[in-house]
Amino acid sequence: MKMPSGNYLVSIVMPTWNSMRYIKECIASLLAQTHNNYELLVCDGGSTDGTLEYLESIGDPRIKIVSRSDKGLVNALNIGFSKTTGDILCWLNSDDRYLCENALSRVAETLMKNGLQFVIGGCAMLAENGETMRYLLPWIPQPPFGYRGHSNCFTGSLFFKKEAWAKFGQFSEQNKYAFEYELIRQLMACPQQGRILIGAPVAGFRLRPDSVSGANSEAMALERNRVVGNIVHENAPFRHQLIRLYSYARLGLLPTFLKYLRANRNPKAVRNVWKN
Repeated sequence: MKMPSGNYLVSIVMPTWNSMRYIKECIASLLAQTHNNYELLVCDGGSTDGTLEYLESIGDPRIKIVSRSDKGLVNALNIGFSKTTGDILCWLNSDDRYLCENALSRVAETLMKNGLQFVIGGCAMLAENGETMRYLLPWIPQPPFGYRGHSNCFTGSLFFKKEAWAKFGQFSEQNKYAFEYELIRQLMACPQQGRILIGAPVAGFRLRPDSVSGANSEAMALERNRVVGNIVHENAPFRHQLIRLYSYARLGLLPTFLKYLRANRNPKAVRNVWKN
């Protein structure tokens, strides 16, 4: 007999470094989750702005500071994932946030009841002030097509079983900017083991000029091409768009895709578009 989805522990790894400007909003979105069986493993790079003091002041035993120094973002993530104890793993950057209170409950129910290894939810691109700019629906390339670097897979909306991480091992610390593509490439190699989460977008990522990706866009593009083993164009060519639509059709996601297009015409009216 399978356990109720609420019994599954979700491990969320969060790298931080002088994150006070955004972390309260991030933590609030986590504390609001209806699925309360989770652990937040914070890996801090030596904050001096009160980030750690704020986290400690919350007094929630689910929030654990597992390291107070590291060798950079990738090393911090490897430290965090090595200390996870959950059935479902993910990571959320301290300047990002969950967009709905049932994000984790939807993930747990979908992932654990369907014999899957990973699920990807929709995401929102957020301006620096937190306003929604647009929504993105991920896709899993369907055979006979394979993953070539395009999928709209935002890491805050990516969730995977502990077995999938054990198979992956850890991120290569030789990579600094496009490390997540290692994991995404492995997951996408078995598309039948994944699913796109139906319903409202799960998480939002903030676009900041001083973020790792924002401040190193050219280096990230070069590293991503090497990790993926393919030249990934920022604006996917027409062929990739056709593969995307083909994949949506195979996955039964064309109606969801149309909802995303409609929401992008008026992001503030999103509540009138989605029903979880």
